[in-house]
Amino acid sequence: MARMAPALARVALFALLFVPAHAAPAQGESPKSASAPDDARVRKAFSFLTEAEQADALDEFAAEVEWLDTFQTQLLRFALSLEERDPGLLPLDQPAPFFDPKEHAPGQPIARKRLDPDSSAARKERERIFRRATKPKVRGAWRYDWGQRELVRTAPESLERTFENALAGCAPGHDLAIAIVERALDDGSQQAALAAFGHAYTDRVGTVFPGITLYDAWSSGEEIEMPDVDVLGIVHTLLGIRDRWTAPVPDSEHKELYAAVGVAFQDANRHRSLRAALAATFLDGTVQLGGPYPTCLERFHSLWEANASTPAEVAKLLPKPAAWGEFLSGLAQRLDADRELAARAELRRSTLDKDHAQVRALLLRLLESRGAFERTSRPKPPPAPAPVPEKPSGG
Repeated sequence: MARMAPALARVALFALLFVPAHAAPAQGESPKSASAPDDARVRKAFSFLTEAEQADALDEFAAEVEWLDTFQTQLLRFALSLEERDPGLLPLDQPAPFFDPKEHAPGQPIARKRLDPDSSAARKERERIFRRATKPKVRGAWRYDWGQRELVRTAPESLERTFENALAGCAPGHDLAIAIVERALDDGSQQAALAAFGHAYTDRVGTVFPGITLYDAWSSGEEIEMPDVDVLGIVHTLLGIRDRWTAPVPDSEHKELYAAVGVAFQDANRHRSLRAALAATFLDGTVQLGGPYPTCLERFHSLWEANASTPAEVAKLLPKPAAWGEFLSGLAQRLDADRELAARAELRRSTLDKDHAQVRALLLRLLESRGAFERTSRPKPPPAPAPVPEKPSGG
C-alpha cells in the first residue's frame, strides 16, 4: 500500500512523454490559459464576489481539484495517507518558549517580554530574518515541529488562505503534506539540538520576537543579537555544561563559548535544512530554495525520481551531518554522469509546474463561471427586511 501511490504516480509521469502536442486541455485547464489574467486581476475578481459566493466557489474548487488526477495530486494523496489521525485532532502550535534568565543567567536577570505578533517591529524582524529562507508556494497553516517531532496547526483555515493557495496552484492539504514529508525524512537524531534551538529568539534588552526561533535567527545569515541567557541556555540544556561559564560571560571567553554552541548548531542545521529543502520539492517543481540550496533544485528532483517519490526510501539515503557536503556533491556528480536521470528530474520538475498551472486554471474557470471577471464591484447586500409592526394587544 505504501508503495502503490508513488508507483502509480511514476507511471503517470512517464505517460506524459507520450501526450501528443495537440492534445486537448486537461480537466480544469482554462482554454484561455495563453491570455490568463495575472494574480492581481484574479484577486480583484475574487474580491468582487460576496462572501457567500467566495465560500461556494472555494467549496466547489476543493471538490473538483481532487478529480484532476495529476502527478501532483497523486503525490498529495499519498503524503496525506501517511498521517492516520484526523487533521482536526492534531495539536495547535504554541508560542516558542524562551530561556528563563533566572535559571540560565541569574547574574543578568533581564525580564523577557513578548512583542505583539502583529506589531510593526515583529513583522519587520520576521521579514529580515526570513528574507533568504526557502519561499514555498503555499501559505501554510501547518508545520512540522522538529523539536517535538509533531505536526502542529499554526493557523485556522480561512477563505483568504484557501484562495491564495489555489491561486498559487496548491490544492487543499498541500501545506500539511509538506509537513508530513518533513516528518517522514526526519530520523530524530537531532531532536535534542533542534528542541534547544527551537527556543524563541530574543535581544539583549529582553524583547521576545514571536515567530522567530534561535534556529531561524542562526540560519538566517543576518546579523543577530545573542544574549548570554540564550547561549547559556543551550549550553546548559543541550551540552550539559553547567559550571564552565556564567553570565555575564567575559569577552575573552566568547570565542570558546560560541565555538561549542556553533558545532551543535551546524550539525542540527545540516540535518534539518537538507530535509526541509527536499520536502519543499516533493510537491512543487520550481521552488526558490534558501540557505545553501539554490543550486540543488534538479539534484533534489533527481533524488525523488530515483526513489519513486517515496519519503521512506529517500530517508534511508540521507547523510549524517559530517557527510552533508559529500552527499550534495555526490548528487551533483550522479546527475552529471547520468543524463537519463537528469532528463527524468527535469521532467518531474516541469510536470509539477504544469500541475500547479492546472490547479490555478481550475480556480479561474470557477471564477469565470460566476461572472467575477465581468464585475467592477462587489454587489451590495440586500436591504434588511423592515420590522414587522407589533399587533395591538387587548380585546
